[in-house]
Amino acid sequence: MYKTTRNIAGDTLMTCKDCGHAISLNKICEKPIQSATDMLKHMAAHNASRAFAAVGRVMRPEPEAISSSELAPTLSAAQQQGIASGSLN
Repeated sequence: MYKTTRNIAGDTLMTCKDCGHAISLNKICEKPIQSATDMLKHMAAHNASRAFAAVGRVMRPEPEAISSSELAPTLSAAQQQGIASGSLN
């Protein structure tokens, strides 16, 4: 994730391969625990953004159209059962 680079002024930097974020090795030597924490937070942010990134567009399935002729036998059967049991008004 990080690579070591050197700029024109001769400074050595740890640079993120994904976004180019750089941390000076001087800072790493002066404050190693803080620098390590910053690097881990930076890598965690990249991992989190990848975890929630959309891979592709989500397509919803089209609802199936049901014709009234298919519903009619079902409705008439329900009505007949309701009439037979006396629960239909």
